[in-house]
Amino acid sequence: MQVKSFGKAFGVAFGAALVVALVANPAVADPNPITDYRTLAGTGSDTTQDVMNGLGDAITIGGSKVIASWDARGTATIKTKATDCSFNRPNGSTAGRTSLRDSETDNNPIEGCVDFARSSSTTTHNPSGNGVWIPFGVDAVTFAINQSSDLPLNMSLGQLRNIYKCVVGDIAGVPVQPLLLQAGSGTRQFWNQQMGITDAEIAAGDYECLLPPSQGGTGVDPIQEHDGRVLTGHNDYILPFSIAQHIAQGNSLPGVEDRRGPSDLGRIGGVSPYATGTNPPNEVLNTNFPLRRDVYNIVPTADLGNSVIDQVFTGSDSLVCLQTPLIQQYGFGAAANCGDTSLRGNL
Repeated sequence: MQVKSFGKAFGVAFGAALVVALVANPAVADPNPITDYRTLAGTGSDTTQDVMNGLGDAITIGGSKVIASWDARGTATIKTKATDCSFNRPNGSTAGRTSLRDSETDNNPIEGCVDFARSSSTTTHNPSGNGVWIPFGVDAVTFAINQSSDLPLNMSLGQLRNIYKCVVGDIAGVPVQPLLLQAGSGTRQFWNQQMGITDAEIAAGDYECLLPPSQGGTGVDPIQEHDGRVLTGHNDYILPFSIAQHIAQGNSLPGVEDRRGPSDLGRIGGVSPYATGTNPPNEVLNTNFPLRRDVYNIVPTADLGNSVIDQVFTGSDSLVCLQTPLIQQYGFGAAANCGDTSLRGNL
């Protein structure tokens, strides 16, 4: 494998004392300018793209920004390093992880082009895995409906599972149409697990209400995650939504697109998604919400010894973990295990 671009550069360019900006305006989408090729290039999750943009703007080593995080949405292709490294933009946790795996593969067209992957989904622990899932925040997922809908804003987990397993087509006489998120989404994977369904079952046609008519079902095409604008004019739609994303979109943060549309977030079993039970702006995630999950940055196991990776991502004293106030500004809860490197898996 070729030597990583940040390996030798760190000793020369970043040998100075650490400088960490604790308060900074978040970056706007991709690195700005896009030719700002920083030491660590990352792709992947829609859920964590905005907070990683904020961290990329706030964290410096030797006075230089080191994190370049490329959004899940945008131009069809991205270029992550100054030499070569042009490839299709990864959209979602799975695509981000794949780009990191390809970057670690000898003679792959994007070898050496990606240094970390954003992921809102976990992995099956494998102590000898070639990837490390490093947590940095806590998220939770609930359902969203149109503000004008007659569907209840409080449902039990059992009701939601019956909806997503197509057992029921209405709630108390109110029609309901469940929506799936785009393939490769970490939030889709997490939500489907909570609903007790699998992509294999969906593809096999076991749940007719989740398949569009073009695939022999009665549902609609999957949508981009965390985009409540699809609810416009559809009072029967229900879809999963990251609570942290919904909060961040309501906090008027620079560079964060407000895609909430007419969405309201629901309670599950009477538990509010918000810490104080109210709505954004300036709300805080309820970390006691039933459907909680950690969010991660994935790095190659072989790179844990790299000084930049170590300082930025690993340990409770890492530059990312020192930014808890900023992470919370983007709607995520503080992670007690922030920077932990014990979760290993296969890229």
